[in-house]
Amino acid sequence: MKGFLSLGANLGDRLLNLQRARDCLPAYGIRIIDQSSIYETKALEVIHPQRAYFNMVIKMETILRPFELLQICHQVEDALGRQRPYYHAPRSIDIDILALEGITITTAELQVPHPRMESRSFVMYPLSEIAPDIILPSGRHIQDVKKALGDDEIVLVWKKQEWERTL
Repeated sequence: MKGFLSLGANLGDRLLNLQRARDCLPAYGIRIIDQSSIYETKALEVIHPQRAYFNMVIKMETILRPFELLQICHQVEDALGRQRPYYHAPRSIDIDILALEGITITTAELQVPHPRMESRSFVMYPLSEIAPDIILPSGRHIQDVKKALGDDEIVLVWKKQEWERTL
């Protein structure tokens, strides 16, 4: 099954944390097909001020079932020092399942497609870079959703070619 993962980090070496998370995934049977540039974005929906996030989206393919994929995402987060002291706490790495081809799940533990992905520029901008023609769960074209959101929360973009040279 093909799908998209969102990776974000705002603690420690944010670029290195994204790289390590991305590099761990193939060992668990997650093949990376494509990846976006890195978008530095303001921390949103937070109570206390936080450092900006580095965000990216990965297009992937796996034979894992959705709950197995979620478990692997949590394992990688834990291995990279993710702490969960409170909702929207700063994090060394966050891996979210955005969408899985042909799959819809709504449970307390997992929601696919991600219920808030279309309201987040830090997801829509990198996703539109690697899937510019995708129709989103709402039935809207990604470019329309991206335009409606604007780019107010985006601070800086490292194009894929630029940051890949540093890894």
